[in-house]
Amino acid sequence: ELGTWIKEQALAVESPEGLVVITGCAHPGIVQVVQRTKEISNEKVHLVVGGFHMAGMSEDRVRAVVQALRELGVTQVAPCHCSGDLARQLFQEAWGDGFYPAGVGWSIELGPAP
Repeated sequence: ELGTWIKEQALAVESPEGLVVITGCAHPGIVQVVQRTKEISNEKVHLVVGGFHMAGMSEDRVRAVVQALRELGVTQVAPCHCSGDLARQLFQEAWGDGFYPAGVGWSIELGPAP
């Protein structure tokens, strides 16, 4: 459990490429969720998917989150619902092919590492 006022949980699933972190709305902050995942597992976080709770954030704050997730080694991102349009745009610019426009009906296959 993360957070104080609004308690939140996330799910970390092992994949051949590394951990896949699935969030609901990431109220405590997506960076904090990924940091805690790495503390608990001591493994690489490959993909973060779900709500990043960034809608309405300033561009500077969004860029800081993008940079922090880059520094944490996240290789793919799939922000959806409460992430906000600006965040999705900046994550797409930063991750390029490692960005997925997640939403209703979206799916991804995680296969064996090359």
